[in-house]
Formats: sequence, structure tokens, C-alpha cells
Amino acid sequence: MGKNIKIKICGQNNPAIINHCLDLNISYQGLIFYEKSPRFIDTDTLALINQYFKSHKDKFVGVFVNPSIDEIKDKLEVFDFDTIQLHGSEDQKFINKVKSYFKKKIYKSISPEDFKTTELIDVDQFLIEAKPSSNQMPGGNNKTWDWSDFENFKKLPFILSGGLNVTNIKKAINLTGTDFVDINSGVEEQPGEKSLTLIDGIISSIYN
Repeated sequence: MGKNIKIKICGQNNPAIINHCLDLNISYQGLIFYEKSPRFIDTDTLALINQYFKSHKDKFVGVFVNPSIDEIKDKLEVFDFDTIQLHGSEDQKFINKVKSYFKKKIYKSISPEDFKTTELIDVDQFLIEAKPSSNQMPGGNNKTWDWSDFENFKKLPFILSGGLNVTNIKKAINLTGTDFVDINSGVEEQPGEKSLTLIDGIISSIYN
């Protein structure tokens, strides 16, 4: 594994853990603004993150599920993170709107099936993860998918996500050829609680 793999730890909500990740030079920290998620960031926590990490705003990604423009605006007024991740069923029209209104990088979640045929443009990175079943929340739901079947026909920029942990991350990187991974529940002791030990373990597994 090379040093050129970018890592995003998503679902961050604890400033001490965020600080540790920044010290480790982890590329991105994901903040989730979906109220039903156990990793939801409220305004007070966001204000605290702004207080501590304002000078690192380029390392933060705000994650939204079918938001309104106003919802995004409200969060950015508290902490002006650099990247907006759209994690619902947002279409091209909405992506265009977000791009022209905020002039920020956009990540868009997508299933491996839809990634093969997507016509979406103006997306800086496609975050590929397993499609949730009808009763699951938006997101990877700690589910892996068949990496051996992966093909990037259109040579689009992508982030590998979904069920990644210390036991499978090398295999996932090797099979997909990705240079960017997104890890969430794979570094948690329980939903919403990141573990320094698990973060350190997965980092050394990627880089060694």
C-alpha cells in the first residue's frame, strides 16, 4: 500500500478524536447532518468544531441527505467546511444548484451498479457504497459489496466506501485500485463512537 491513499473518516463527532486524526494527517473528516444518524452533529458540537478546527476547514466534508439549499447554508454559517457530500437521491439539477450557490467541492454517494452508468457531472468524487435495503438508513450500513466485480468504465474520480475495516481494507484497495477510502463504522466500538485504537490500526494496515 502506498502513502498516496487518501482517507476520510466519516461520522466524526468528537473533537479529541478529530484532533488525533488531523495529527495523523488523515485527509478528510466527515460530519453527518442527517438527524436520524447516531453520528448526527448538532449545532453546538458544530460550533465547537469550528472553534477548534477553523484553520483546517479544507479537511472537512459536510454530509447531507436530500437537503434544502437553506439547510446546507445554515451549517456553513456555523462552520465553513470545504466539501459538500450529497448522500440521498439528489439529481443533476440539485447538484448544479449546490455547485453554483456554494462554489464548493461536491461528493455524491452512488451504488456500484449506478456508478457504471451514471450521467451525473460536476461531481468531484463519487462515493461508492452498497445500496441500502428499503428499511435501512441512507449510507453504506456497514455493508461491503463485490469489489472483484468493480469496473470504472468512465474513469471517474471515486471514493471506496461501505463496510471497510482493518480485516478487509487491503483487499478492497487491491481489487478496486482505489486511491481514496471512506471509513465509518469500521473504526467504531459502537455506533457513533470512534476508537483511537481502531483508527490507528486501520491506518497502519493501509500504509504498511
